[in-house]
Amino acid sequence: MFKQLAICFLFTAGAFAQQQPQFGEKINVNVVLIDAVVTDSRGNQILGLDRNDFLVTENGVPQTVQSVDYFTNRQLLSSPESNAPFKAERVRDDRYFVFFFDKPTGAAFFDRLVRARRAAAEFVDKEMKPGDRVAVVAHDVRLKIYSDFTTDKTQLKQALQEAAMFGRGLDSTTEATAPSILRNLDRSTLIDRTGTVYEALQALGDAMRPIHARKDVVLFSIGIVEPGEDVRGGMIINTSRFYDPMIGALNRADVTVYPINLLDSPDQPQFVHQTLQRIASDTNGQYFQFNTSFVPALRTIEKLTNGYYLISYATQKAAGERGFQKVNVAVKNADFRVRARRGYSLGD
Repeated sequence: MFKQLAICFLFTAGAFAQQQPQFGEKINVNVVLIDAVVTDSRGNQILGLDRNDFLVTENGVPQTVQSVDYFTNRQLLSSPESNAPFKAERVRDDRYFVFFFDKPTGAAFFDRLVRARRAAAEFVDKEMKPGDRVAVVAHDVRLKIYSDFTTDKTQLKQALQEAAMFGRGLDSTTEATAPSILRNLDRSTLIDRTGTVYEALQALGDAMRPIHARKDVVLFSIGIVEPGEDVRGGMIINTSRFYDPMIGALNRADVTVYPINLLDSPDQPQFVHQTLQRIASDTNGQYFQFNTSFVPALRTIEKLTNGYYLISYATQKAAGERGFQKVNVAVKNADFRVRARRGYSLGD
């Protein structure tokens, strides 16, 4: 089990309403979605909480929780739903994983990339549950989608093989109603505006925003240094202009990133880990730094995503308001443990 409270935010077009307060000032009422995991002191997940158990503040102002749903892959349920300590109609079992291969150049890294793809195929075979939907993407000169979200294991394993190539990938989906990346990602963005890994992750976040659940991106990489970032003394000393928009898009879309370092040497310079660690921290994920095998990291990620609450509340914002919104989530029972990301940004 684990100790984590992941909170993320999703704004949808249909979630906006407007009020006309006094003096003619326009106020937007934004619906915020938060995914949260609650554990006891030993890391065991706490089930059966409802909206009256949660305390949410935004910029220090208490918020009224509107609804709470529980998502689980059923591994946490020790009794039939009819005997579960919560309403069965509130239980959902869909999980969303994206295997993202930030493909390194050079033959020296090819073996590690092959091992990563094999570990992902083993995850599909042994860890993937009936309610799980998985996608496979890669980045070389741009973002390429090799499989949209699917439950088809044969399709996913074929996509993992194709991810090693430099093919074009997919640019459209034939699925009319299933949760999709490609349906919400226009071809011009895919071709022309995903040249850096940051832009690729931003495009993924924007495309997955309509899916009302947490999405978990497993990012295989040897480290990220993008144009405009300078390395001195083994450290990146500045931030790309693409970084903050990427984090904003991921947080709004309820995406958590789990970077996995493709290299296994302990003698790597700090800049190799710097961005991967930062992305994990800023999306409330976890960075897996040294990996002689990738299977243990993927098993840990599977456990970290076993179950969570999806909490919604409405918050009022002045039209045009921008900037960081500090959010705190707690539960009334002080014996329970929570951890949350620091908030979200308006106007990215």
